[in-house]
Amino acid sequence: MQWRTDFANEYGLSPAQIEACARLLEELESRSDRGLTAVTGRKNLLNVHFRDSLALLAFRELDDIEKIIDIGSGAGFPGLPLAIARPQQHFTLLEANARKSEFIRQTISLLDLDNAVVINCRAEDLARTPERESYGLALARAVGPLAVVLEYCLPLVQVGGHALLQRGDRENGDSTRAGTVAHLLGGELVRVEPVQPFPEAKNLHVWVFGKPEASPSLFPRRAGIPGKRPLSADGK
Repeated sequence: MQWRTDFANEYGLSPAQIEACARLLEELESRSDRGLTAVTGRKNLLNVHFRDSLALLAFRELDDIEKIIDIGSGAGFPGLPLAIARPQQHFTLLEANARKSEFIRQTISLLDLDNAVVINCRAEDLARTPERESYGLALARAVGPLAVVLEYCLPLVQVGGHALLQRGDRENGDSTRAGTVAHLLGGELVRVEPVQPFPEAKNLHVWVFGKPEASPSLFPRRAGIPGKRPLSADGK
């Protein structure tokens, strides 16, 4: 199939890695009626999930990081394709939904990915464990409002680490607000890069945040509060 050749050329994947992607694709197609993802159809799955996830390989912040967390992984994106593409790095896929977590667990076993694990937990709760500030990189893909995602991500990132947030269209003032909220959490906005992982993609961006300081112990607030009361410039 043409997509196999394209993936080898575009992302430098080996035949074994291409086969792992194909098996993951088959699993998604076979369970399309089980609420794992709203995306259906092989072309859409390849574009919206696989290509969008593998677009992160172009970001230098992903290089040479030992421990990476994918927050709100859903059906396993971007964590699973990246774990396939980067076997030398370790990926934790964090997902609060039990059914989706079980799909990820089964798929990790099916693909024999010894560099990936799934945790069925909320980000707010995980940040109150020894996992706090233990990851060199956090990933989050269309999880929620920017301020909410930052409160989920940055307390899990170690000082000196980064967060890559995959998001859609930008609005006026987004960068200023995001920079202010990141600062409250010990982070900083580094840059926002437009991406086009497939020809039909429109208005997609990756927000890159650094973590120069430790997150205050106040954050994240208890489970559910970040979503109900997103942080603003005054930290409330």
